[in-house]
Amino acid sequence: MKNSLQIARIFGIPIKIHVSFLFVLPFFAWIFAQQPEPYGFAGIEGDTLRYALALVTSILLFASVLVHELSHSYLSLKYGANIREISLYLIGGVSAIEGEIRDPAKEAAMAFAGPFSSLIIGIFLLAVNYLFNPAVSSTEGSALFLVIFILGYINIVLAAFNLIPAFPMDGGRILRALLATRMGFVEATEKAAAIGKILAFIMAIIGLLISIWLVLIAIFIYMGATGEERQVKSRYSRY
Repeated sequence: MKNSLQIARIFGIPIKIHVSFLFVLPFFAWIFAQQPEPYGFAGIEGDTLRYALALVTSILLFASVLVHELSHSYLSLKYGANIREISLYLIGGVSAIEGEIRDPAKEAAMAFAGPFSSLIIGIFLLAVNYLFNPAVSSTEGSALFLVIFILGYINIVLAAFNLIPAFPMDGGRILRALLATRMGFVEATEKAAAIGKILAFIMAIIGLLISIWLVLIAIFIYMGATGEERQVKSRYSRY
């Protein structure tokens, strides 16, 4: 990917950060610094400490996203696909997978690996916070546990969001894999993409009533479903 800088290599896979990542990281830190507890650090006294905690939380959040993508990539490598790179950018992480996994069961397992890793991270962090700091408040315990709670909570949300049965989320790929056990790959992609577009449309209507962010997510889902369908049709039309 252009405008990216390689920062590491894991499992032989280049890990890169896109230039947009350098802008979104301070933005996430600012959001965390402004949000009240238990989802932010607005109650922390001292600007330096508050923003330092927010920045650390933002970095660890993207580290969690990297673990999510590595989980996909690890199974993909086991199933014979090649991973060109993993990039962290404006809206998350992307694994550039080369080669197709034609077995529906393997594709479903690969797609589920990411949300599963996020779920495990989330459950573990929330369990640690509950066991050692059940108040979930920096005023009654260490601010460290507030960081742990936020990361645990977001990882649970990340897992749930990615299981929405719509491209480009992992749930869309799981749905396609299930459909592919009963029909051709292209037809399964078309049906999964159609379901994704319907969900995006419903989400956009709800978003117009409650939150513009939901509308933006709906647009992202619709574009992802459309792009996946177009890409698959283009690839298979050559054969």
